[in-house]
Amino acid sequence: MNSRALLFGLPLLLAACSGDVKPNESPSPNDPGSSAGACGDGAHALRRLNRAEYDNTVRDLLGETSRPASTFPADPTGAGFDNDASLLSVSPALVEAYEASAGRLIDQAWARDLAASSPGGTVRVQAETASATTGGSAENGTAWNLWSNGDLTTTFNFAQPGEYKLSVRAWGTQAPPDPVKMEWLLDGVSVASFDVPATSATLYTRQVRVTAAGQKPFVVRFTNDVYDPNTNTDRNLLVDWLEVTAPTAAPSGQAVLRVCDPAKAGEEPCARQIVEHLARRAWRRPVTEAELTELMGVYSLVRSSGDGFELAVKFALQGVLLSPHFLFQVVETPAPGSGKNELTSRELASRLSYFLWSSQPDTELAALAEQDRLKDPAVLEAQVRRMLKDAKSEALVQNFAGQWLGLRQVDGITPDPSLFPGVDPALKKAMREEGENFFRVFLQEDRSALDLLDADFTFVNDTLANYYGLPRPGSATPKRVSTAGGRRGGLLAQAGVLAQSSLATRTSPVRRGKWVLGRLLCQEPPPPPPGVEALPTTLPPGATLRQITEAHRSNPSCSGCHNLLDPIGFGLENYDAAGKWRETDNGTPVDAAGNFQGAAFQGPRELAAILKQDPAFSTCISRQALAYGLGRELTDADEAVVRSVDARFTQGGHRLPELMVAVALSDSFRNRCPVPAEE
Repeated sequence: MNSRALLFGLPLLLAACSGDVKPNESPSPNDPGSSAGACGDGAHALRRLNRAEYDNTVRDLLGETSRPASTFPADPTGAGFDNDASLLSVSPALVEAYEASAGRLIDQAWARDLAASSPGGTVRVQAETASATTGGSAENGTAWNLWSNGDLTTTFNFAQPGEYKLSVRAWGTQAPPDPVKMEWLLDGVSVASFDVPATSATLYTRQVRVTAAGQKPFVVRFTNDVYDPNTNTDRNLLVDWLEVTAPTAAPSGQAVLRVCDPAKAGEEPCARQIVEHLARRAWRRPVTEAELTELMGVYSLVRSSGDGFELAVKFALQGVLLSPHFLFQVVETPAPGSGKNELTSRELASRLSYFLWSSQPDTELAALAEQDRLKDPAVLEAQVRRMLKDAKSEALVQNFAGQWLGLRQVDGITPDPSLFPGVDPALKKAMREEGENFFRVFLQEDRSALDLLDADFTFVNDTLANYYGLPRPGSATPKRVSTAGGRRGGLLAQAGVLAQSSLATRTSPVRRGKWVLGRLLCQEPPPPPPGVEALPTTLPPGATLRQITEAHRSNPSCSGCHNLLDPIGFGLENYDAAGKWRETDNGTPVDAAGNFQGAAFQGPRELAAILKQDPAFSTCISRQALAYGLGRELTDADEAVVRSVDARFTQGGHRLPELMVAVALSDSFRNRCPVPAEE
C-alpha cells in the first residue's frame, strides 16, 4: 500500500489540498468595496503554513530537525514576507511533496520512539539529513563535508534522565601542523572537544549525563577551518553520522507517537489513542468524534487488506499530517450577520505562536486557550513577553528581520570576484550573521529600535573583522565588538545590507536609496518609466558614478525618482559594492554628500542621524511588524491600527518587545472580518 492509496482513503481530509487551490475564495482585502481590509485578515479562513512554519512545526511536534520543507516549492512573497495568506496557494507539486514528507516524518518519529523505548536503544541520524549552518556538501553520498567553520545539528528525544552515549563517526582533511578540531554541544552546552587526526572514518564517543527529559539539539561543530589556495592547504571535517544511545527503557509517556503498547491495550484501542494523541497536537485543537472515526477508517482499511498494526497506524498518522487542519491555520467563518468577529482563544493562540515562533502553540499557551483566558488582554500580553524570552523567538530574527532587512538575500550576493576578491561563502555567512545577531540584541535587550540605525556596536568573527579592518576577536563565531568612532555601526554600515543593494560590478545609489526608502521608511518609489536607458554597469576611465548618475538625472523623465533616491544613495558611496570602505571611486575621491527632504548630510553617519529623527522610521517598523503578524499586505483601511500600534511602540521607548505586544493586542490581530448578513 502506498501514499496514493492513503489519499484514496482520505478524500474529505484532502479536499482543500487537491489541485491548484488558493486558500482564500472570498474578496481580496485590496478589492474596492471589500470589507476585508477594514478589520484584518479574516477573509482568509485558511492560511497555509509556509516552509519555515512547516519545518518549525514538525520540529516541535515530532522532534524532526532535518528541515523537510527545504525540498518544497518556494513560497511566494507579498508585502515583503512569505506568510501572505492570499499568495500561499497549494499546487499539485506541493501536494506530492506533502505526501512524501508525511511518510518520512511518521517513519522517522516511529523509529525514534522504538529506539527510545528499548533498553540501550540507539538512534542514528545520517549527517546529510542534519541541519547545517555552514558551507558544506555531500561527500560521495557517504558523509557531509564541512569546508568552513560551522555546525551540524539534529534533535534527539531524550526520553528520561540518565547516562547517554553520544557517538559521531568522522574524519578530516588535514592541514598540518594542527589536526582537525571538533566540538560537541548538547542543548547549547559544550560537552566534548576532540582532535580529529584521522583521515578515514573513525568513531568518537562520550558519555553524557542528561538531567531532564525532552527534545535536545545535538551539535557537531567544526572549529579550526584553514584554506589557502596559494599553498593548496585545505582543512575540512567530514561527518558520516550522529548517534545517541539511551541507557534504559523510556517511560511511554515520553513517546512522540507510541503512547501505548498494543500488546497491553489491545490493537484497535491503542491505535485510536495514538491517532488521537497526534491529531490533537498537530491540529492544535481537540479532535471531534467524526474526525477520529474518519482517521480510524484508514487504519481499518489497511488492516483489512492484510497489513499489520504498525503500517495501519502509520497510514492513519500520515492522514493527520496531510489534513488541512495541520497544513493550514484555520479560522472559523462566523454566521452571516452574526457580528461574531473575535477570534476564539484557540485561533488566537495559533495566530500568536505563528507570529512569534513560526510554530505551533506550546503546552502553556494551548492550556490557556482551552481555558479561554487569552481574550484577557493582560493574559495575552504576559504570553507575548514569555514567548519572546523563549529560544523559539529566534524565528523573528530569521523570518521577520530576515525578510524585512533582506538578510536572507545575503548568502546569494554575487560581487564580481575580479573586482571584489575574497567574498566567499564564509564571508557572506559572516555578513548575514552580523545582521542577525545585531537585530537579536534589540529583541532581547532594553534598547530603542531606533538605534538600529546608529548603534555603536556590531558582531564580527575573525573573517569579517579582517574584511572591515577591525581588531580580530579571536573567534570563528561572531562576537560583539565596539564600533564607537569608527566606520561601522548601524544597519547602513553593514556589508550585507550594502552588498544586497548593489550591482555585481559597482555600487548603485539608486538601489541603495530605494532600499532605505522602502525598507526603513515604507515609501516605495514608482517604477522607472518604460524605454529609459539604464546606467552603465561599468564606469568609463576617470568618471565617477556620481557624475554618470547626475547626467542621467538631467533627463526629465528620470529626474522625479532619481531626485528622491540618488541623494540618499550618495551618502553611502564610501562603501563599495561588496560593503568594504573606500576613499576613492574609479581613482577619484568619493563625494558622500547627500540630501534628504531638504536636510543636507555628509556620509553615512549623518544620514543615519537624519533618518533616526524621522517619525516615518518608527511608523515603518510598526507597519512591517503588523503586516508580518497578520500575514497579509496592509491597506488604507489599516492606517488607524498602524497609528495605534506605533503609538504604543513609541510610548514604550521604541522597544521591540513593546511593538510585538502592541501588534498582538491590536484589533486586527484579535479579530476576523465580519460576514455581512444576506440581503
